[in-house]
Amino acid sequence: MTTWKSFLTRAVSALVALAIIIGLYVGWAVDGLKITVGFAVVVGAWELLGILFQRENSVLIKSAFFVLSLVVFAASAASLSAGSLVYCLALIAMITIVLLSSHKKGDLNYMAGVHARAALGLFYIGLLPSFAYRILDQAYGISWFVFLLAAVFAGDTMAYVFGVLIGKHKVMPSVSPKKTWQGSIGGIIGSLLAGIVCWHFMFAEQPLVIFLILSALAGFVGQFGDFFESLLKRVAEVKDSGKIMPGHGGVLDRIDGVLFASPVILTGILILSHLSS
Repeated sequence: MTTWKSFLTRAVSALVALAIIIGLYVGWAVDGLKITVGFAVVVGAWELLGILFQRENSVLIKSAFFVLSLVVFAASAASLSAGSLVYCLALIAMITIVLLSSHKKGDLNYMAGVHARAALGLFYIGLLPSFAYRILDQAYGISWFVFLLAAVFAGDTMAYVFGVLIGKHKVMPSVSPKKTWQGSIGGIIGSLLAGIVCWHFMFAEQPLVIFLILSALAGFVGQFGDFFESLLKRVAEVKDSGKIMPGHGGVLDRIDGVLFASPVILTGILILSHLSS
């Protein structure tokens, strides 16, 4: 009973979020969706700061990471080539700041650890969300964006349902104790069904097999995005990345799969565009 009550809470929370996104789209079209992505990055960067640098005492290091994360996202959202350059510059800046502010302590493991977390964090919340943003700038970008969200969220929902109903065998109990192989298979099925629906209503002129492949890939890597965030939270000893979405936790808890799936979908779009040109 508690499990289904939790599911109902998740569903209501997701519907409220969806209503807000639709409202932004109705008011500002594609710019409204870009605002949604930007908002998710700002909140997600703050949540990731709390996960990766929870025990960090230096306000300078934490402030630099948060600001540079947003700078990397903004540059990559504007241009993928500029994003890679700014990512490198931002990481060099973080390394410089850490070395200058911490070398007197002589704790080499600490400094190396901060460098590693910064590199990971700038990639995770700086680069990855920019691919979802760039999808909106492609031909039929809104349709592709809907396809991305549908494949990941339908997979997440079906994984939950299958896991509750028939889940028995754990996938990675040390990383995510509740996730089962049955739920994982159900998640892929959910992603495939969402892909078929999106194909029927938005891409019927394209071969169905392409959308089945992209849906399956999005669902597969989306699940590993979920596992990866679970790993980060377990290491940091936090249950949720935040509390902004009842039943889900934080923004990162909701978009972890989208972050991993977005470069896959963007790659598919670019390949299709190249083949059709």
